[in-house]
Amino acid sequence: MRSIVFGNEFFDHWLNQKSNEILAKVEKEKISNEDMLILSLKTQVNHFHHMDIEFRGEFKGIKKEFESVHDIFKDVKHQFEMVDRKFEQVDKRFEQVDMRFEQVDKRFEQVDKRFDRLTTILMWGFGLSVTTQMGIILKLTL
Repeated sequence: MRSIVFGNEFFDHWLNQKSNEILAKVEKEKISNEDMLILSLKTQVNHFHHMDIEFRGEFKGIKKEFESVHDIFKDVKHQFEMVDRKFEQVDKRFEQVDMRFEQVDKRFEQVDKRFDRLTTILMWGFGLSVTTQMGIILKLTL
């Protein structure tokens, strides 16, 4: 399979023809510097062609690897999104718990106020009973 190098089919045809002529000449006679340059050019063109094929294969492999890494990153992103949703749910639950604690705190405040009122009533009642008893004792003793 022949390929056209540098997108110039005339150059490729000319170079192939010249290099074949020179190679046929090599065994029969001495070749000139110009002929050596043409053979060097042909060698370089062949080298470019083989490197192009090799690099294209490598690039396809790299592209597949990047695609697989991209798929892995998509999976990881999806997992992070799921974790984020779970944290949002936990955050909502903590908000609900916080609201319940606020309700319990209000109830404790109400109980505390009732206890303060009861303590005040009991102290007044105790004071009145002591005063009444003292009054009765005084009245009986005097």
